[in-house]
Amino acid sequence: MKRIIFCLLLLGMFVGCSEKTETVEKEGWEVSSTFNIPVTFGDGTEGEYVLVGEEGRIGLLIGSGKKGEAEAHPTIEGEVYKYMWHFWGEREELKGALRVVGINEKGEEHKVLMESNNKVWEYRDMGIVPNNGADSHIPSNIEFPTAGLWKLNVYIGDEIFGEIIIDVEES
Repeated sequence: MKRIIFCLLLLGMFVGCSEKTETVEKEGWEVSSTFNIPVTFGDGTEGEYVLVGEEGRIGLLIGSGKKGEAEAHPTIEGEVYKYMWHFWGEREELKGALRVVGINEKGEEHKVLMESNNKVWEYRDMGIVPNNGADSHIPSNIEFPTAGLWKLNVYIGDEIFGEIIIDVEES
């Protein structure tokens, strides 16, 4: 009888731990927030860029529009998009190659950066090039092979700089 009670308690602990772990994983996969930065377009129109990421740290430009009317554009699986990365930080942490590790909801790592129609892990040494109020920026092409949530672990040089989670729509 004591063994049965002990086994039931042990089983209850495992079930309780696995439910908690699952909840923690789901909480960590929330789509990153968006934020706007002001821009003046070539024709003199006041507008805004829409970025997804962490305001004041890292942002991926995903939309634009007139001031107060800017909208994010959807990201569709299997389509190559040109994105502009924006980074805010100290000069030392903004030196090195841009490396992006795409992780799908199954936990599989994928190359998502495109260079000359090939998927690559690293893009190139980004240098310090201020733009749109960011301390540095760099363009890149990105393609996601499947729909769903994707976590982008972003490295500059050998150090993780930040992460962005986006929702990729079906084609």
